Amino acid sequence: MPTTSDTYSLFAEDGAHAAQCEAIDRLHAATAIYTCEPVVNELLSRLNWPNGTARLLDSSCGDGAFLAAALAKALALHAYDDETLANIVEGWEIHPFACAQARARIEATFVAHGRSAAAAQRLAQHIVVNRDFLAAGPISPMADLIVGNLPYLRWLKVPELLRTQYEALVPRYAAGDLLHSFLDRCVTCLRDGGEIALVTSDRWLYGASTAQLREAVGKRLAIRHMQRLEPSSAFYYPKQRRVGTAPRVHPVALVLGAAGSGRALSRRAIYPGVDATRYAGMPMLGDLATVRLAPWLGRPGRFVVNAAQAAHSGLPREVLVPVFDVDDIADYTLAEPDRFAVLTRPDEIPCAEVLAHLQRNPAPQKRARRGTPWLAPESFHNFRLDKPSLFVSRIARTPRPTSIPAGYLPMNHHLSVVCDDDAMLERVKAALSGEMAAEWLREHAAPLEGGYFEIKAPLLRTMPIDIDVRG
Repeated sequence: MPTTSDTYSLFAEDGAHAAQCEAIDRLHAATAIYTCEPVVNELLSRLNWPNGTARLLDSSCGDGAFLAAALAKALALHAYDDETLANIVEGWEIHPFACAQARARIEATFVAHGRSAAAAQRLAQHIVVNRDFLAAGPISPMADLIVGNLPYLRWLKVPELLRTQYEALVPRYAAGDLLHSFLDRCVTCLRDGGEIALVTSDRWLYGASTAQLREAVGKRLAIRHMQRLEPSSAFYYPKQRRVGTAPRVHPVALVLGAAGSGRALSRRAIYPGVDATRYAGMPMLGDLATVRLAPWLGRPGRFVVNAAQAAHSGLPREVLVPVFDVDDIADYTLAEPDRFAVLTRPDEIPCAEVLAHLQRNPAPQKRARRGTPWLAPESFHNFRLDKPSLFVSRIARTPRPTSIPAGYLPMNHHLSVVCDDDAMLERVKAALSGEMAAEWLREHAAPLEGGYFEIKAPLLRTMPIDIDVRG
């Protein structure tokens, strides 16, 4: 089977066209993940399709799975002539190889329903447009039903040439990911009373950075159906991946309809499949404790030193704070740290030994702090170390914590939990170690691979804690 570079870039007309072709090749290689037929059919079954002259659009049709399934449903009714179908079903695809795949699938669908090969080819050419939906697509309501598996790709990974083109066309709240841009444009293209049925990554539903996107979509649409999908069975032919491996996306099937017709979309996070009533009345961790992000202290040897380096530089004992990372913890027990953080303060010039040490171990230019050169990349002078704490790894399968004595500093963006009352800290530890906390994390945290989750401080603060605060 030809690769993307075999299908486009080699046929560029000039240098500018070659650059555009290469960018589209790279975009396609990063986003071409197709949807399995059962998922396609289930989503289509939730729409009022076919429905008279209602128009159906797939804004990024890939190999045409949604379009072919929609056409098959309409053709099975024997109620539409070919020209009507060609005018009410439309697909856009930026990459010519995927476009050819979509057209071939649609041709086969028409032939299977009795059309000649020539007629099927003509219809497929009309239905599938080989163009960029964001750069050249419609910008006003024109579709009654929008279906598909929208591309997802972090904005900074979109090829620069295309990203520059899109920046003038996409609102800022929809520029975090290609998925956000396509979703926003689909809402713009939907006629009043229309529906959208999509497979999307789940992160736009709960991410803090997508609150404005949710709010914008929620002004017109509500969630009528939402279901988590298993990535290993929801997709097929995931390009650029080993056979049998699931793509790095945690998908949901969504049907969006007119606002007021389902679950409202707003800035508030939505977690698919979560029964929020289960946690009603429970205090959040942020109500009981202070949850802080551990500082990043830069490369070893400057603000993080071992005993030998500290002795060599003659660093005073009072500026050395025992510091630890996940590699100092085994079986949820902290080993005696063998590294120290060099403590400095923004309003106090360090002693001569510290200044000399920092001069001998300069920061990389891009990491150098301006104005206060003796401060670590992320200062920790006000980090609370006078109380015992709980340590929670930012990448973990559960939020089970490790007890940390007073005076020890975590680092590298892991999480520290501190309570004013030591007895409350022990109750919090028991709650975080329990099954309810683990289940809540599975429901709410961004999933990674291998059963791990990304645990962020704002999320951990909102975790319900099964504690009677009156006790």
